[in-house]
Order: sequence, then structure tokens, then C-alpha cells
Amino acid sequence: MDMMMETAKAEELVQSKMRREITSLDDDELWAEFEPEGIDRVLSGDIKPKTLITNYGVLRYRRFPQRGALIAKEMLSVFPNSTYIKWKWGFSNSLKELIGIAKERACTSLVLARTNSDGYDEIRIVSLLNGAAAKFSVLNLIPREDIPDQASPPIPLYPEVNMGLFTSPASVGAARLIQSLFPKVTDSGPRNGACRRNIAFFQNQKGCIHYRHYWNHAEEVSRVGDGTRVMKVTKKECGPQFVLMLTALSKIAVETGSEKRICVPPWITLPVPPRILGS
Repeated sequence: MDMMMETAKAEELVQSKMRREITSLDDDELWAEFEPEGIDRVLSGDIKPKTLITNYGVLRYRRFPQRGALIAKEMLSVFPNSTYIKWKWGFSNSLKELIGIAKERACTSLVLARTNSDGYDEIRIVSLLNGAAAKFSVLNLIPREDIPDQASPPIPLYPEVNMGLFTSPASVGAARLIQSLFPKVTDSGPRNGACRRNIAFFQNQKGCIHYRHYWNHAEEVSRVGDGTRVMKVTKKECGPQFVLMLTALSKIAVETGSEKRICVPPWITLPVPPRILGS
């Protein structure tokens, strides 16, 4: 009898933990509901990720210019092995259908881009490996074409992902989700006396994730004058530049497209949105 009571109490404790409402995106248990195995396999190189990117939103949001297509275009240059489709949301088009298209194309993730009804740009990253769906505001976006002296990255090289200052369990969860969109890079060493590195930087600063993308080219050259062999390093920025701020986390059932909210805080301080159309 005592053992049965102890078992019942243990089960009740587990259930109470599962029922505990998560109200902060800094909660250490924010990502506890998601299975880590699929993302672990991407990070280890067992799975090569593939991403489907599209714009989303509904036409009734007319107060602000819709920048979903622009954001999606820039995300194409951020995430390797990604493709874009135009998607018009409505009563007949659902997340379930979009997930079906992604799975037919052997995609492991979705990136959905839009300008929301409050005038803020945002993306949702949806993992088709464990159903994690994180919504990020996209702040201070500078498109690639507006980067001074912008350079295109070397196409054969996937970017090496550099994640900085992701220390809390909550921020580590966000970092893992983002990194699961990048193939594992195993070799960027010197070839024929030259070394090229394609580097994507994500740095967490007080809940804001800053993104920059560079490629470095190093090679031995003869110094003018004495002919001494020296290493010349060229660094170019590829762009785009932007800042991500996590604003909500949900769990998507990849078979049905249904959504369960994990954490949607009522108040998040964001910069003033852009001007209303016609104002």
C-alpha cells in the first residue's frame, strides 16, 4: 500500500511539472517538451538539413507594408539548402498542407516570413524533426544589396556556424534550433596554399541574437620588395545583417498541423514599428 501511494505521488508530481505554466522565454524548462534526438543528428552530421522558406500572412493586414517576400529572400541567403515557394494563406491553405509540401521535398524545417498586424517583421522557424516552432521578431534588417562592399560567399562552402554567448538553457534551445538549419562543416582547411572560410555568426546579447556573415580568404603571396612569402588575409561581409528576438514558442504536430502554445508572453518590448501606410 505504501509503495502504491509513493508511486501515485510520484506520478502526480510528474503531472504537476508537465502542467506548470511557462510564462517566461527565459524559463530553464522552455524547451523541455521537445525531443532532442533529431536536432542532435543534424548537429552531429548524421542528417543534412534542408529548409523550405515562404512568406505567410493574410491580406486583411493592410495597415503596414508587407515585407514577407523580402525577408524570405534574405533568409534564402542565410540558410543553406533552402528553397522558396510563394504561399497564399487562407481558409483552404493551411499549415498542414505546407508541412506536407515540405515533407515531400525531404525538408527538415520551415521558415515562414511576414510583417505582422502590428507592423513588425518576423519569422517562424519550424522544426519538422521535433515540432518546435519559434517566432522571432526581425529587427534592423539590412538586405545584402545594401551592405557596403558586399561579397557573395564561396558557393561550394557551407558556412561554419559560430554561436556566441548562448549560456542559459533557454538561449541554448534557441541556438540549437537555428543551428539545425545548417549542415555540419567538417573541412575548411587549406587547399593549394589557400584557405577559405565561410562563417555565419550568431551572438546573443541580452536576449537579442545578432547575425553577421563573412567569408575569409587567406593565401601566401610574395611581399613586394624582398619576395618574402607572407600570408594575405581578405575579409568580406556577405550580409544580410539583422537581429532576432524570440517572442513565442509553440509545438506543432507535424502530422496534423495543429499547434500547442508553450510560451507566449503578454508583453515584450520592441522598437517602434514602421509608419502606417498612407500616414
